[in-house]
Amino acid sequence: MRFALALATALLITLTTPLLAAWRAEGPWLGTVVDVASDPANPNVLYAATSSGGVWRSDDGGQHWILPGDDLVSRPLVWIAVDPGTPSTLWAGIDNPGHAGLWRSLDHGKSWNPVRPEKASYILDQPLAFAASNPSIIYAPSTNLHYRSADGGKTWESFRVPDQDAYAFAIDPKNPKIVYAGGRGTQHHLRRSTDGGKTWKPADNGLPDRSIKLLAIPRERPETIYAVASNQLFRSTNAGESWSELDLGLQGTEKLFSLDLDPHDPSTLFAGTENGLRRSTDGGETWTTVGGGLDNWYCKGVAFHPKTKGVVYAGTTGKGFFRSTDGGETFQPMSTGLGAGWTEKLWASPGAAAPLFAQLGVGLFREDAPGTWTELEAPFASGDKTEIDGIVFDRQSPKRLYAHQNAKWWRSEDAGRSWQQIEVPEPGMRDMMRGKIQGPEFDGLAQDAGDPKIFYAGGSWSKDMGGAPINRSTNGGKKWEAAGSGITGSVRMLRSPAPGVVIAVTGKDVYRSSDGAKTFTLVRSGEIKDLAADATHIYVATKQGLYRSSDSGATWSRAPGIKEDEVEAVALAANGKVFCGTFDGVFMSADEGSTWTALNEGLMNTDVRALAIGGSRLYAGFAGGSVQSMELP
Repeated sequence: MRFALALATALLITLTTPLLAAWRAEGPWLGTVVDVASDPANPNVLYAATSSGGVWRSDDGGQHWILPGDDLVSRPLVWIAVDPGTPSTLWAGIDNPGHAGLWRSLDHGKSWNPVRPEKASYILDQPLAFAASNPSIIYAPSTNLHYRSADGGKTWESFRVPDQDAYAFAIDPKNPKIVYAGGRGTQHHLRRSTDGGKTWKPADNGLPDRSIKLLAIPRERPETIYAVASNQLFRSTNAGESWSELDLGLQGTEKLFSLDLDPHDPSTLFAGTENGLRRSTDGGETWTTVGGGLDNWYCKGVAFHPKTKGVVYAGTTGKGFFRSTDGGETFQPMSTGLGAGWTEKLWASPGAAAPLFAQLGVGLFREDAPGTWTELEAPFASGDKTEIDGIVFDRQSPKRLYAHQNAKWWRSEDAGRSWQQIEVPEPGMRDMMRGKIQGPEFDGLAQDAGDPKIFYAGGSWSKDMGGAPINRSTNGGKKWEAAGSGITGSVRMLRSPAPGVVIAVTGKDVYRSSDGAKTFTLVRSGEIKDLAADATHIYVATKQGLYRSSDSGATWSRAPGIKEDEVEAVALAANGKVFCGTFDGVFMSADEGSTWTALNEGLMNTDVRALAIGGSRLYAGFAGGSVQSMELP
């Protein structure tokens, strides 16, 4: 069963005949990778755990990726591990308080099930500890009761570390009876057992009064232990008898995400930090920043080639999976097929499949051919992420496009490959004397359906500064005049479905104008997530479902096939077919929203956040699933 959002309920489909749809993965090939793992028995098999995108697998050393199963899609994954005793078994942690935090797959990630040792018990989302000398011995940390297995996780027994919660376990790689438990206790936060967990003694002399969240022991140096307390790293070289702090070079509240030990060299450590990927080659005494090619994205975990020293794998929270062949000094992207990006918006030309633009949580991308994407930065970039409010395709020239964001807009004459900012005329002296000192804003932009020289721009505005909710230009943007009479609030979305007809969406209302945006009438109240319209029909996506009007907004009704379900996106084809996107997938109506057909055949991720129609294809953007497309039915 797929994890369901609290506000979403089952989608009721009134058509009984299924419509088979062949979906094609488009990319972009990236995702928020929170952890990576390698198969110790087969060096070519790699795994990447993504936030909301599921667990992905590569069978050719990271060259290509597939999503083998959808059980963990839309779940907040935090770590992934390959069972060292049975590599076909995977373990994963889910950050979902009050529910099962530990999940297991017995078939290389194709299917997953939660692990609950007892009927009323839930294991936390902290990583498991395996005994290197006997991998069938597993310890699972949790608050209050903790769990251990002696048969590879088939059966579990509960136990307690006295007066302490356990957030991390570490097992001596040569003696499985020696176990360390770190967490939070009444007086001590780290304890050691020499009898397989039957009895425990404090082992935190020199550690601060802070929770222990990570523990690690080098395979060839079992007397050496590393512990992470808050964002500080400590080391013991005498099996926990005493501890000393290691200086990672972190400043203030900079976070330490992960600590990984190179199995080929007990002196080499990697630390994923908020200040970049750090590496030590002398057991933690000194550290340097490595990871060239990972940019500024957080790296929360690395993995190592089980047989070849120097080959290191890393996942980033923005751009996916990477490989290094020089011991982590530099990395190259290896994400082909890993379509796990978080899509926010899509824009496509009604008359052509290319170009397609996708606003993802990590930036803006353009697709010129199936699966071929280019990240767009200049001239839009501001900070670490490129983000715009929208793209408008010129109705007269197929290669002319307009992009807009806040108080700026840009034009492209080569289908979005290059952009030039369009000058926005400042208010003149006469205007300023009349109190008009605010020009047009471009949170919303539309080109008139009948005259390509007429543009409508809307955004935040102030009456005291002489602003207007909408500004109108009749000469391609050279001059703007105030419009939008009747609108209350800031405009964030504009559509022109027919000549002189403009639909404006504010934070909570929908307005319609039939006189070229001079005056508007309120046609619907309520928060709108997306809108599609033609000359007479208006469809709005809301948290309460899809609503429709077939009389230009005079009257409204809820689309009867979709009940009490949050609709994120809606698109309207030239032939009148309507498409909507919800947490449960993509749906189509050929009768103005009266009945609906699911178009989900072949989709593993159904959490739809954006829709667009380009040429003869329907594009869908997913939360943790990048973009997919299909031929228009």
